[in-house]
Amino acid sequence: MRRLRRWLLAAITLTLAAVGAAMPFAASYLQDARQTGSETRSFDSFRLTLRQEADLGRTLKLIAGSDYYVAEDEEAADARMTPEEVLAAADELMKELARFGLLEYPVSSFPRIFPQTLCANDGSVSIPTWTLDWNIPDVGEDFYVWLDDASGKAFMISLPSTSYSTAEISRNVMEPIYARTENWRAFLEEYYGTEVRIGNEVLFDYSMRLELLFPLGTAEDKAEYQLDLYYYTYGFTTLNPYVRNTWEPPPANEAAYDS
Repeated sequence: MRRLRRWLLAAITLTLAAVGAAMPFAASYLQDARQTGSETRSFDSFRLTLRQEADLGRTLKLIAGSDYYVAEDEEAADARMTPEEVLAAADELMKELARFGLLEYPVSSFPRIFPQTLCANDGSVSIPTWTLDWNIPDVGEDFYVWLDDASGKAFMISLPSTSYSTAEISRNVMEPIYARTENWRAFLEEYYGTEVRIGNEVLFDYSMRLELLFPLGTAEDKAEYQLDLYYYTYGFTTLNPYVRNTWEPPPANEAAYDS
């Protein structure tokens, strides 16, 4: 995970929230239950949808404003999800990624779970979130997810993918990348339950960024957000949580724009 973080910092000059000490109790609980044969709660039928569109929008608005900090390893008092539910939400996410050809399922490792509370710098907002980190032995890299507690949905995903040479990107030989981006768009549209479109692309020395844009909320709370999808030449793809809110409220006096 540290190597991934260094790569992301170098490539996009953004600071990912650092992962602190592990919370092994969820893994121990489930593993011990399997070994002893005791019954555990079944999550086969566990399904999370956006409980309220505004829930995820609230998290994305705080991140988009950049006026926040991450309280690492600090579980918010108003967190709704248990560690078992976090694992179930992550399993649902992985199945959806696999359905769109973005991840092999099942993942051959058990995740570590960490609480991460997003806090507005002025103290007005405190939002519970969770991160999960899988080490995938067959690949030798980490699969990393950041989940919103209120909706149970991921707003950051980083996973191993096809390697691309710098020459392939610079020569615009990118049909496979565009095809994979369409899979990401379709996945996110299904996963968030809202229309998603692909925006602009930007090429860097060792990565390529494409915009994924989508609306959330209703009426006056409705806003359009942008997640950045990065392809790295060394074989990693990241749906980046440092989002931009691209929606602007209409002018108070429309006539002023017509004059």
